Amino acid sequence: MTISESPHGPARPAGPTDPAPPPPAPTPATPANPSTTPSATADGGIDRLNAFDGLFLRAEHLNRIQDYARELALALGAAAGPGVVEGYEVSVKDGTLRVGGGLAVSPQGRPLRSERLVTLPLAGLKPGLDGFWWVEVAPESRPYGDAPVQGGYCDDPCAGTGTTRHPYLAEGVRIRLAEDTERGLDNQLPSSRRNFLASRIFAAERTAHSPWPYGTGRAHLPPSWAPPAASPGRPKTVRIAVLLCDPGGPDGWEVDTWTARRDRGAAPPYRYWQSRLGMRPWDAYTAQILQFQDQLAQVLGGAAQPPGADLGPLLEQLALMGEQQYLKSHTKDQLGAEVARLITGIGEGALVRPRAAAGGPYTLEELGIAELPPAGYLPYTPEPERSAAPGGIRELLGRQVDLRYCSCALADVARAVQDAQHRDRIRLDEPVGVDVLLPVDEREVPVGDWVAFVRREQRHCQSPG
Repeated sequence: MTISESPHGPARPAGPTDPAPPPPAPTPATPANPSTTPSATADGGIDRLNAFDGLFLRAEHLNRIQDYARELALALGAAAGPGVVEGYEVSVKDGTLRVGGGLAVSPQGRPLRSERLVTLPLAGLKPGLDGFWWVEVAPESRPYGDAPVQGGYCDDPCAGTGTTRHPYLAEGVRIRLAEDTERGLDNQLPSSRRNFLASRIFAAERTAHSPWPYGTGRAHLPPSWAPPAASPGRPKTVRIAVLLCDPGGPDGWEVDTWTARRDRGAAPPYRYWQSRLGMRPWDAYTAQILQFQDQLAQVLGGAAQPPGADLGPLLEQLALMGEQQYLKSHTKDQLGAEVARLITGIGEGALVRPRAAAGGPYTLEELGIAELPPAGYLPYTPEPERSAAPGGIRELLGRQVDLRYCSCALADVARAVQDAQHRDRIRLDEPVGVDVLLPVDEREVPVGDWVAFVRREQRHCQSPG
């Protein structure tokens, strides 16, 4: 018997009582001719230093080490999805835009962190036709510190060529305004501009990835279900608010956070396929609810007089311009100048004034809100004599909406709001079915001063035959 060497020492001869040796491990199958197996390689832009003894370490090698760690972090950040993590509250005070500190992740995967309040003066900022601004967080870095340069590798260290450089880079953010337009924005009443813009942006967001149930080809299934292509040109910025000019407001500006802001949620593939299949991503859904609730709280608690508009001054000017004597006494250039003055007056609020107080109640449309999210919450005033219909809800939603009142537990309210995630928004000038949900306790007593509303499910089922 031959005794073979093993890594654990020499083997001993097998005895009569020794168990049978285990069968040899199976050998993985290999192609008959490995050289004919097709394969290809591709670089990913993530390069690391291949260090070895004897390498003269220089600045480019240290930079390559940092670049490797940075590219890895960016790839992981992009894979988890963009959005705001915390902070970045936006407001306007005394003609100055104020943005608090916060943390966000850009579509490129870069962390955008600010640790202080940033202010931006708005004096002299005027919108163009149908114009508004996005408030964005962009990456920014600045060098700082001083360190002596001891001389180049091939230079004489005593030649006096040394100088100083900035050895550090502080990575922070820049708050900036990006102007954009939305057609028809200037044709809205001042109180309706915010809701109009939000509705348009939400609608564009839902169709951003060409969802086939809502596109031109929705009558047929798409012929291709290919995965989304790589996006090398991802944006570097994160939007955190919309800024609108509001001459009638106390600060002259109106900030709408949730029309623009999307908190960090799902990874890009999840959001893509939800949008592609006609669904609404969760961060977009919550943004629609929060945008409505924020605007509603402001218009209900902001002023004693109702919103809306008194078009009397504007109509008087138009009637005067339409008179025959007025047309005869003015040239074409004078009429053009007068029309331009009217447009300026409308934009500045001089010819469209708030309507005089009339004692209410007011509909949401009169408050400037003509379109609602698929679900949300409304204030509720208990009226025992009208227990079947919560007081004030009909007045808020108007007469076009088909209302149905339900009482349910708090947990069922939350479930109903969640179930409405993918339904269409609610237009108050259409006969849309809406359920008003009153949360009650075990004794059927309302538990708060609010109710929820959800767009009613539309489903009609029949048994075969």
